[in-house]
Amino acid sequence: MNISYFLGANSRSGFYSLYDSFPPGENTFLHIIKGGPGNGKSRFMRRIGAAAESRGLDVEYVLCSGDPDSLDGVYIPALHSAWCDGTAPHVTEPRIFAVTADYVNLGSFCRLPLSAQDSRQIALLNREYKSLYEKAYKYLSAAAEIRDGEGEAGLSSEQLAQLYRRLARVLDATPSMASHPSAAMPRFFSAISCKGRLCLKESVSRLCSRVFSLPEQIAPQFMAMAIKEAESRGLAGVSVPQPLDPSRFEALLLPGCSLAFVPETWGVPGQQGMDMEGLELPEPAVLPEQYASALSRAILILSQAKSLHDQLEAVYKPYMDFKALDAFTRSHIQENVEKAVEAEASKT
Repeated sequence: MNISYFLGANSRSGFYSLYDSFPPGENTFLHIIKGGPGNGKSRFMRRIGAAAESRGLDVEYVLCSGDPDSLDGVYIPALHSAWCDGTAPHVTEPRIFAVTADYVNLGSFCRLPLSAQDSRQIALLNREYKSLYEKAYKYLSAAAEIRDGEGEAGLSSEQLAQLYRRLARVLDATPSMASHPSAAMPRFFSAISCKGRLCLKESVSRLCSRVFSLPEQIAPQFMAMAIKEAESRGLAGVSVPQPLDPSRFEALLLPGCSLAFVPETWGVPGQQGMDMEGLELPEPAVLPEQYASALSRAILILSQAKSLHDQLEAVYKPYMDFKALDAFTRSHIQENVEKAVEAEASKT
């Protein structure tokens, strides 16, 4: 089973990171990839993931919240191995070098020095790129403040008690299965990106066969209650924060039970509405046009930042020795995927 998720978010307070929880699983060795724009980090990880998939292994892909078409990480549970982009804004270093992690320096395939003209161009693009992200975060902060200003439709203690009873009935009737390797690792399944607002609904469906949806106006309170109840029952749950405001949770996944609770706006294939019969729900808040405008403006600026990043990569790429990088990639895959598969097979 192959799934994708995010470990970073473009939020009201800037870039929000969950990378401290990566890699999941005990005794997982992490290969930290270093290199600049256009140095092939994402392609390197995609080839590793493809090699693992071709051998029938499950792969987890960490997508970049800035550019969802790019990878920031790969995890292969069966091999207890993971790879991640260890550069800003999610700089990663080994906890214990050569014991828990090592470095993979793809920057070594970049021929230096750069020309004076390209150096000036890169410096200029870097400044503009960072400036655009600062502007985007200001609009995201404004959108969150507008939403906060409208307030949330709170549930009464009686309504919460009724919801709890319905939650308990679902959990009581759901058998617990073998836990997913990274079941307890928090991650995002939605993002505010250069491509707009995204939801990785297919990954939710792959992790959980039963998906209950909640009206958006009560989802945050329900999720907080559901997370607490799952913890009290010893269920390994994936707590899913909202990307705009990660202090709030928008979903709960229980892969060990193949069960998920999500907001109905996600539109996960096969999702079924939570039983709300006889429960009077508060009306959903009607957000002013300024909220959608601020969010749209942030997304537009993120798309402009993506364009600048593409330009940065274009400046670096002529300096890259991709032939040597391809040879290194094949060697790395042979050593860390193919031989590792053989070693795992010999244990059985």
